[in-house]
Amino acid sequence: MIEWLSAPNYWENSLAQIILFFACIVLSVIIGKVIYYMIKTRAREVTKKSESKIDDLFLHTIEKPLIFFLIMIGIGIGLNVLTITENMRPIVDAISNILITVGAAWIVINLIDAVIKLYFMPLAETTDTRLDDQLIPIASKVMKWLVIIFAFLIIVNSFGYDITAILAGLGIGGLAFAFAAKETIADMFGGLSILISKPFMVGDWIDFDGTVGQVEKVSLRHTTIRNLDKREVSVPNSKISKSSVINISSAPSRKIIINLGLTYETPVKKINKAIELVTGIINNHKDCENYPIVQFSEFKDSSLNLLVIYYADNKKWFAARHDINMSIKEAFEKAKIDFAYPTQTIYTAKA
Repeated sequence: MIEWLSAPNYWENSLAQIILFFACIVLSVIIGKVIYYMIKTRAREVTKKSESKIDDLFLHTIEKPLIFFLIMIGIGIGLNVLTITENMRPIVDAISNILITVGAAWIVINLIDAVIKLYFMPLAETTDTRLDDQLIPIASKVMKWLVIIFAFLIIVNSFGYDITAILAGLGIGGLAFAFAAKETIADMFGGLSILISKPFMVGDWIDFDGTVGQVEKVSLRHTTIRNLDKREVSVPNSKISKSSVINISSAPSRKIIINLGLTYETPVKKINKAIELVTGIINNHKDCENYPIVQFSEFKDSSLNLLVIYYADNKKWFAARHDINMSIKEAFEKAKIDFAYPTQTIYTAKA
């Protein structure tokens, strides 16, 4: 039995060596889980009591990649147990380099997330401008992609390829790539144009191509709008940058138009009373501008129309319109001024 375990039957390795190799990996995973649990519970409690953000930054950066690195250590110890041939050595070294590069990139990406979450996001919340709310997520994505690209080049280099030649080749193939990805590039330049010209900001209400909603996110490729049905509408930045966008939030007030139809039986005295009542209601509302337009506008088929135009606070116009409408209805009922509804009078001639 012992001879069977120690016999080199598997790529010059015995079954005992292979079992020991996997045992090292399993043991490293168990140790990693224990340490991860201790960090997540005990260490987190300690850092909460500390006023410094450095310890939070460290934990956020190293917490998840820790198990990965411990597994790598277990693999490294296990490889020392195995008998590695000269033919397998380059492959093992390349895999080790890949794992180290991936782990390092993971830590750097976590570090970027932690720095933005712990330092830049709280700083952005203290500023009056909303430009940093748009720039921070985009800057975060750009930095992460740069880390990923750099890690990829290191991995390619570990397989013996010349990075300089690859980058030079990208210059030749860049035209073909740019042509194939012209819409993506156009969207990215559109996103930069939105960030620079600032036709709207995150949180603004806009009207774009018939879509009315609130801007939730401006990324490099798309702008996300939450429409009045609470649904997300994702619009390519290139389309927005080439079109007219109405920024509803940029105006201090919103125009509201009402057509009030009175019955034809309403005397002139009551029409003047209706104009007086509507004017007073709007002037006395705290979220509406004074001096609205209230005029007897036209004779309709079944009503005498009053045109009402007034301006309400852009952030409170919805509630203000409700208040105004309810107040007009109540005031007209008290003054016995009747609203008209579609009617038709038929006269018959006697023979």
